[in-house]
Amino acid sequence: MSATTLFGQDAKQIADNLTVPTEIAGGSKLVLPKAEGAKVELLGADYEQIIGTDGSIRRVISDTPVNVNFKVTKDGKEAFSKDYEIIVKSTGKADGNPKPQVVPSILQWEGGNGEYKLGNTVGVYFGGMDTERQAIILEDLRDVLGKELHIVDQEKADIKFIAVPKAKKKNYDNQAEAYRLHTDESGITVSAVSGKGLFWGSRTVLQILKQTGGSMPYGKAYDVPRYEVRGVLFDIARTPYTLKDLRDVINAMAWYKMNDLHLVINNNYIFLEEYVKDGHDPLKEAYTAFRLESDMVGENGQKLTADDVYFTKKEFRELIDYAKTRGVNIVPEFDTPGHALSFTKVRPDLIYQGPMNHPGRRSDHIDAGNPETLKFVGKVLDEYLLPDKNFADKPVLDGCVIHVGADEFYGEAEVYRKFADGLLKHVKSRGFTPRIWGSLTHKPGKTKVESEGVQMNLWSAQWQDPIEAMNDGYKLINTNDGHLYIVPFANYYRMDKNHKWVYNNWRPNYVGNAHIPAGHPNLIGATFAIWNDMTDLKHSGYGMYDVWDIFRSSANVLSQRMWGTTHNPNNFDQHRQLVGKIGEAPNINPLYLRTGDAPVVVTPTALPMQLNEKAAGPDYHLTAEVELTEAPEGTEQVLLSGPEGKLYACMADGTVGFVRNDAMTFSFGGKLPVGKKVKLELIGKPQSTQLLVDGQEIGTLTLMSYKDRDAGWQNRTKGLRSTFILPLQTLGESFKGKVHSLKVEFSAPSATK
Repeated sequence: MSATTLFGQDAKQIADNLTVPTEIAGGSKLVLPKAEGAKVELLGADYEQIIGTDGSIRRVISDTPVNVNFKVTKDGKEAFSKDYEIIVKSTGKADGNPKPQVVPSILQWEGGNGEYKLGNTVGVYFGGMDTERQAIILEDLRDVLGKELHIVDQEKADIKFIAVPKAKKKNYDNQAEAYRLHTDESGITVSAVSGKGLFWGSRTVLQILKQTGGSMPYGKAYDVPRYEVRGVLFDIARTPYTLKDLRDVINAMAWYKMNDLHLVINNNYIFLEEYVKDGHDPLKEAYTAFRLESDMVGENGQKLTADDVYFTKKEFRELIDYAKTRGVNIVPEFDTPGHALSFTKVRPDLIYQGPMNHPGRRSDHIDAGNPETLKFVGKVLDEYLLPDKNFADKPVLDGCVIHVGADEFYGEAEVYRKFADGLLKHVKSRGFTPRIWGSLTHKPGKTKVESEGVQMNLWSAQWQDPIEAMNDGYKLINTNDGHLYIVPFANYYRMDKNHKWVYNNWRPNYVGNAHIPAGHPNLIGATFAIWNDMTDLKHSGYGMYDVWDIFRSSANVLSQRMWGTTHNPNNFDQHRQLVGKIGEAPNINPLYLRTGDAPVVVTPTALPMQLNEKAAGPDYHLTAEVELTEAPEGTEQVLLSGPEGKLYACMADGTVGFVRNDAMTFSFGGKLPVGKKVKLELIGKPQSTQLLVDGQEIGTLTLMSYKDRDAGWQNRTKGLRSTFILPLQTLGESFKGKVHSLKVEFSAPSATK
């Protein structure tokens, strides 16, 4: 379109009708398009590592698509353009080895001819890499290759990880996550300017070696992410998860180069009106949890910290360090002024009393308009944000982005804005970067809420207009509920049911129908969210085993869409096949698979007996001949135990049951006879655990973790997800009787047969 034609258009029309080349050679400079009567500036590119903010274009080793945007000013008005895709062309050869397929896809690849085959003994060299990451990579290589590994000098190494000297860092644009991969007859070399870049390179190498069995195609790769935040949100407040669960999540995220783990520390059952309408008090009865160790105790004696599952400050600090070593940043969320039942239980005097929508949910709203509330919440935050002598005078959450929550407050807009502004400023005053849920459009008012250096999750265009947030200066993270929310086992918010659509159609810079320029500097990434709304009255007993595939299959889809601009493979079904070839991250077994293992067979001579066997996930079949010699009332008797949980011959009420390490407790509803030898069978399948005594079920399986309610409120015997990871560390820890024999057989999970 000619400049003459553009002359009569407004700024937005001009911005979307510029003459922009569809291809351009690497190593050149982008010439700004012209429009008579208007000023055109380069706004940015989604790959600023390739097309810089000054228009410079770096050389590439293979043709690379980059989206660019322009800012047009005309008659004092500004407008941002649509996304213009430019293919940055390479002069390199294109007839060598095809690009290896990994998740997410390598950005640039120039293939060579031939391959490097690893022998039975593999030499590894680390140059300038921290020892913690070295240890992880070595263990992962051992797991994937099954070969003997040795650390050797650089010239003798098969695989080399080399930190780039300062003098050469300009070749990497100082990109902390970028890496180069080069394979020829001398071996496999990964180079980067940072430990994180080297670690991402190791994931690519491992995925390729896992598919080939130990060979690497000759060629060169340059790889860098499109967006800096590639996230996963886990609501650990409304359904408990263990540290082991979270470590598995971190390793799986790293496997797909996801780098932002948002953990919801406190939250509660949403539908509190269900209590209120039947005359029950949610403040006393509804489920809520604050998952961190806290010193906070109310005058009423109520502790802030959850009773069932929580993490000590030391444990959480170690988890943060564990994640950082694997390239993952943990973002803890402390949610107020809504979803704050943990806080209002401690301070019922601070329950919000103003006008509100959803008055049935008043008890989880803390009084945003009371200055005392901000002091109270700030005091809780300061436990983790101020220097702590137990951690070398570093804060517990040192290095973390701190999420202040602030979503779904149904009270007055102005008090909300003042409270949110105060929280953000408090976090910044402690030297931390804050993050918040976008809600300001839905809560208009006079108070200007802090935006400089503040990250914002865009979850709903109704609650927060994305363009308004962009123009106000917030750093934006696409977390759109309609596309990226998952509520496991609910009939709403099911991104996991739409993976093919997300893979083929979802774009990080569209929030609903709102378009954010792909190259706008304020768009920093995206996060998908797993929300455990189905807690308390709606909980079916599910745990991490039951949501693992929901998480993993969502992570590998979003990983591809956030790291790169193109699909690899092009076909979604082929993508799923590739994920299957790559498999789980090394050195994790989140489903506790023991498929193909020989049965565990024991004839005990005395109890307790240390079995020291690995725990077993579904499918397993336990058969035991047991004789209970006494069953004192109220005395628990543990038959099998380990870190994963306990199988009880007698729970406190005398029935057979089990408790998992996430505190979920189930009873089979029947009791073992005293003084009689019986054949006990426990049959574990995905989402189902069955008990037979002498070939018959002895009762009805019931979830015991939540209080029994009046008739009609909940039924804890139907629709249960009762997956039990069978602990096999100790037999007869506190069993009063004899175990004549024990046998456990393993097979592939029935859901995958």
